[in-house]
Amino acid sequence: MRRDLERVYREHRQGLFTLALSITRCVASAEDAVHAAFERLWRMDRAAPTNPVAYVYSAVRNAALDQVRRGQAREKAQAELGAAASIYDGVAGPASAEVVAAETATVLRRAVDDLPDDQREAVVLRIYGQLTFEQMAETLGEPLATVASRYRRALEALRQRMEGLQ
Repeated sequence: MRRDLERVYREHRQGLFTLALSITRCVASAEDAVHAAFERLWRMDRAAPTNPVAYVYSAVRNAALDQVRRGQAREKAQAELGAAASIYDGVAGPASAEVVAAETATVLRRAVDDLPDDQREAVVLRIYGQLTFEQMAETLGEPLATVASRYRRALEALRQRMEGLQ
């Protein structure tokens, strides 16, 4: 199981962090959730699951939900997310294309943040985690059709929100 954990972490660390961040909305809490999930999984003495990627995503999701349930300060999380997002806004140079791209990225990030939790998780798992719909269903403990439907609704909501920019 430990080899699987190492491989999954190497291949999916950004997606795992992004999933945790989308749930906790706090950089530090997201990092803590990923760490806590891997620490718990590392200490477990059991056979490797049939789908280690989905299993690890489930563990990170559960750890992130635990962080939120513990009632960490919502205001602090929003402030940290805003600070983290500003890192990725980029410094727009004199070229107007760069300014438009930076603004589009900011609007898209906000649109993803505004999605309902279940839809936001579906987008993060699919796009950032690059999970299949089957892996997403296993991770979320939901039927495949439900997960696919949430993802489709999320993409439609994002498409509608972004249409005004073109």
